[in-house]
Amino acid sequence: MEHETINKRNGEQQNQVGETTRAALSRRQFSAGLPGVMLAGSIIELSEHNSSNAVAASIPTSSIGPGRQKLTPHAYDQPQYVLSGTTGCAWSPDSQRIATFQEHIVTLYNAHTGKRELTYDKHTDEILTVKWSADGKYLASGGFDQRVHVWDAVSGQTAAVYQGHSAIVRDLAWSPNGHYLASAGYDKTVRVWEALTGITVASYAGHTAEVQTLTWSPDSTFIASTDLQNKTLIWRVA
Repeated sequence: MEHETINKRNGEQQNQVGETTRAALSRRQFSAGLPGVMLAGSIIELSEHNSSNAVAASIPTSSIGPGRQKLTPHAYDQPQYVLSGTTGCAWSPDSQRIATFQEHIVTLYNAHTGKRELTYDKHTDEILTVKWSADGKYLASGGFDQRVHVWDAVSGQTAAVYQGHSAIVRDLAWSPNGHYLASAGYDKTVRVWEALTGITVASYAGHTAEVQTLTWSPDSTFIASTDLQNKTLIWRVA
């Protein structure tokens, strides 16, 4: 009976934290990529000994061959460099560059040297998400200005600007074949665009809550979108 009372009390406390947390989210927290409903969760801390064993156990010795990289968790225990003034980042597919963002600006750096290579500042409000195309030639960015920008990762020139969302754009996802881009946000819709023209291909409005995340299936035929009511909807796009 005592055990049931404790469980009930813990459940009530978690519900209260969930309600107050969602109400307290600020624009700054959104720009940092915090998904709101995920803030009231449990954190499991591993000791140094346990974390080392976990890494070692996850990589069977038999799977490490001439073409595979063996992780050495304690070989490099200091950062190679620090990129200040960032609220999020995304690696290029070839690992040669890294895109960071803060406020309305995206900055590209050389991933090996930390040297700044390019700045994109065409948004008019805070950016919440930046995604690379599979070939590493383009980036897509979106956020509080309710627009999606697709731009050249070499020249910094804008390729297309999508206008169609009536609230913040929370997430973006390139199709694996690179032909299309999906966007979703707090207008509870998912939109699919021709990546370099901005022509709308499809629009889905089945969510009853704000959409947080998007992902394409590897064969480019489905999109999965998850909202703040913890529902994931699967859409067929091809």
